[in-house]
Amino acid sequence: MTITISQGDSIHHPHHGIGTVQSIRTRSFSGPKGPKFAKLFFPREEMVMMIGENDLEEHIRKPIQKSEAKKVLEHISGWSESESNQWKARANAQQAKLDDGDPYAIAEVYKTLSQRMADDKLSAADRRQLSQAEERLTEELSMALNQPAGKICKRLEKAAGV
Repeated sequence: MTITISQGDSIHHPHHGIGTVQSIRTRSFSGPKGPKFAKLFFPREEMVMMIGENDLEEHIRKPIQKSEAKKVLEHISGWSESESNQWKARANAQQAKLDDGDPYAIAEVYKTLSQRMADDKLSAADRRQLSQAEERLTEELSMALNQPAGKICKRLEKAAGV
């Protein structure tokens, strides 16, 4: 799959969230013509990042659309899986899902940790991962569904059954 972007497009990065393509330009380092780079801006962190054209697929994707956002909320409602009782194995699996950036995987982390929070079983690392999952889901679903973050948080809680 090749990702095609243009200036002004919205993009998603697994760690930095929703961003905007500010420019695409050729950079020369030591020669007449260098590679193309995309300059990306991420408002949540007020961060600018440059990614080479050949590395785009590895680092960014297009944000999900409204229909996909609804499927993510349905996935939260319907998903259930037993988790490891070993804290380290569970934390590593959840972090891998967060790092992947897949909204369905992040939704699973959100639901699992939300339910553990309702049972008052969250460690400090679990709370941090829950916060990351909620922040990432809220940002992307808010954009896809064109709803404020507060409303998305309530929808996430309802879908998770907490």
